[in-house]
Amino acid sequence: MGDRVWQVPQDQFITVWNDARSLDEAAAKFKALVNGNVPCWAVMARAMSLRKDGIALKPLTRSVPLPA
Repeated sequence: MGDRVWQVPQDQFITVWNDARSLDEAAAKFKALVNGNVPCWAVMARAMSLRKDGIALKPLTRSVPLPA
């Protein structure tokens, strides 16, 4: 399930990420792109990997914070 986000080409991932207003919106857009479930943790893992490689991505947060 989490591997689906890696099917999105890097340039398309960056565009979707930077156009999104929240992590939840980005995950929903990736879900539509791959026609399947894309969990937020997988989206964050891909974003962290890109940042580690020097790619600039804007900071995103969840629309609704996780419960404490």
